[in-house]
Amino acid sequence: MKNMKTKDFILEELQKEYDIEGLENIDRLNFVEEGYITSLGIIQFVIALEEQFGIEFTEEELSSDDFKIVGKLVAMVERKIASKEEKAT
Repeated sequence: MKNMKTKDFILEELQKEYDIEGLENIDRLNFVEEGYITSLGIIQFVIALEEQFGIEFTEEELSSDDFKIVGKLVAMVERKIASKEEKAT
């Protein structure tokens, strides 16, 4: 599971409650505003992301609009992974 692609993992986590497959342009989906995740669900979602990818989100990142949109969240997580890997080398 550690090798799972970022977007695949995010979509899998978001679909624990609701099915979002088949939506047009899923990268633009604001999963918070559209009700695909609850307040408690967001906490669990953040923990799952941090554990899966070995990253940590700042309060600023968590409150940003980018965190709530699938495509922008994928990019954010991938930047954090790349930054972590750069620091490790």
